[in-house]
Amino acid sequence: MLKIAAPFRNTAEVSALIDAGADELYCGYLPGEWDREFTSLEFERKGGYSNFTDLKELGESVSIAHARNVPVHVALNGLYVDSQYPLLRRIIAQLEKIDFDAYIVADIGLLLTLRRLKTDKRLHISTGGTVFNSQSVDFYRSLGASRVVLDRQTSLSDMSGLARARPGMDFEVFILSTFCVFIDGFCTFLHIYGVFPESCKQGKTVISNPGLEIVGSYNYRAVTDACSLEYSTQAYTAGKHLKAGRLVRPVFYKQLKDGLECGVCALREISRTKVSSVKIIGRQQTADERLNYVKFVRRALDILKGDGNISAKDFQRRVQGLYREMFDYPGPCRGNNCYHPEIMPCPGIKSRRR
Repeated sequence: MLKIAAPFRNTAEVSALIDAGADELYCGYLPGEWDREFTSLEFERKGGYSNFTDLKELGESVSIAHARNVPVHVALNGLYVDSQYPLLRRIIAQLEKIDFDAYIVADIGLLLTLRRLKTDKRLHISTGGTVFNSQSVDFYRSLGASRVVLDRQTSLSDMSGLARARPGMDFEVFILSTFCVFIDGFCTFLHIYGVFPESCKQGKTVISNPGLEIVGSYNYRAVTDACSLEYSTQAYTAGKHLKAGRLVRPVFYKQLKDGLECGVCALREISRTKVSSVKIIGRQQTADERLNYVKFVRRALDILKGDGNISAKDFQRRVQGLYREMFDYPGPCRGNNCYHPEIMPCPGIKSRRR
């Protein structure tokens, strides 16, 4: 049966997430010394408050999880430059004193550093490692990696093919909470969840040139990434006359309006591959939200456990009923936020080509 990997960010959440159904836990670590010398966003893309900052608390959390036979993985998802490595190595030396189970890394230099230090912890390749084919799996395995987190863009057929072609490697896929139409490893945005809206004075930007003025408006109260903000743009002439044409909306505009991003309807198909773990995203979200996410995925997996021969149609019907119940979502799923719309018989929704 698939394992559920759930995010946590303090000791108090560990037992609650395990009780809710998590089989694995993952977190980030952001020491104050890094924040003082550089910035939090250079170290870990989630920024400051989504990560542990106290090494002792992280160690206590690992002990609680291990007492319940649940492994803990620590994400160091930044991409680092030479001048940062002296401090990065000192931070690794601190982390090595804690008995967590695996590092999640994207930076090849960090991967090589951990290998040279002969860490006894497993090495997992983050989605930032951009694994798309078996050759890249072989490359990372040659550097000591034991698990690959596949990109959100990976289709079910590619997921199955990769996992079956490389049986000695663990594979993990995203399943709930955040979907991105871009490729993580190529993303150049800094992910700064949790900007307090009261600190924002206004939500309008103006870019001018001699003959044209572009006015962009965005919802500054949205707690989200810059690439996901709901915004619109309008073009005006120098005489302040509105240019003809429709508003330009972001790629994510549809997703922002239509519920939680979700791939749970595909669990039946994923469970028939050699993928070992499904990852819930959301270190930046509230504890209650993350608990509810874990409960939702666990209840969906329990449906499969109770009936291994359930049809795709019946499984989707039951999962979508759970979705409406647990997230107070009105009406049927429209497929707008689906990780795997190729399996979704939603009227009016065209599958994305992968």
